[in-house]
Amino acid sequence: MSYNKNRSIVIRNAIINSLFILWCLVWRTGLGLTFFIIYASLGYMYSWPFYLPISIILGFSPWGWKVQEERRDREEERKMRKLKNQIGDDFIYAKAESNIDINYRGVIFLKSVFGLFVSGFWGIILGWKAILSMVVQLVDNIKTIVKYI
Repeated sequence: MSYNKNRSIVIRNAIINSLFILWCLVWRTGLGLTFFIIYASLGYMYSWPFYLPISIILGFSPWGWKVQEERRDREEERKMRKLKNQIGDDFIYAKAESNIDINYRGVIFLKSVFGLFVSGFWGIILGWKAILSMVVQLVDNIKTIVKYI
């Protein structure tokens, strides 16, 4: 491939990646604000106890989902590095995992509600780190675009 062809591919990929990062930032923040506004307004109208702290926790839950996703990815990468160090490069390794859960309607509902609160706490504690990593990646993509233009 020629230099111009490679350059256009790099620029196109950086632009697409930047637009995706912007979309994720807007979507997660908007969804969190929606959770916050809906729960806070309903809690205020119907005088629910502790509606403001609960709505704040729910507002951070989309960023908690991002934090949990990053933690799962890091854990999977760590497992793969460990396997690679144990086995070496000469083998092909396959592993299948399955989780069996027997859930009833009430259990599913409780797990969903509890999961929202856990995600909210993750979002409050480590959401800034996820936002910062996305912004750093966005700045890096912009630098790449400017460099190759």
